[in-house]
Amino acid sequence: MPGAQGIAGVFLDSADPAALAAWYDEHLAVGFVEHPDGGSFYRVFHTRDIETSEVRENPVLAINPAAGPLAPGDQRGHILGLRVDDLDAVLDHLATVGITTDGDLLEWEGGRHARIRDPEGNRVELYEELPLAPDSPYRTHDLHS
Repeated sequence: MPGAQGIAGVFLDSADPAALAAWYDEHLAVGFVEHPDGGSFYRVFHTRDIETSEVRENPVLAINPAAGPLAPGDQRGHILGLRVDDLDAVLDHLATVGITTDGDLLEWEGGRHARIRDPEGNRVELYEELPLAPDSPYRTHDLHS
């Protein structure tokens, strides 16, 4: 059946896209660039297709001007998930500038997760992927076959 193949992008509305993009650049090294429209910011990530090994230019992370007032952070129904190389190093860096985790660190066989909030109250989950054992029940693809 035709259907979703993965995440193509995440798009955040912001009261101040330039300031929010700068925050993500400064604290999480996202690397946003200004969109030619002059009001939005984006970063395209490269991924490898699991079936063809083709490198793709997606997903995109974008920050766009909000069309109206934003709901308080606790009332927004989304969480931005960002994969990081070294969760401890990222959290140590964030702590040096006063950014603390929002709740407990979650660890399981396939990864480690921590949540923070950006300056506009958006929930952000930082995820460090850990290699799964070959016999893990969480493994969904055999990448080496």
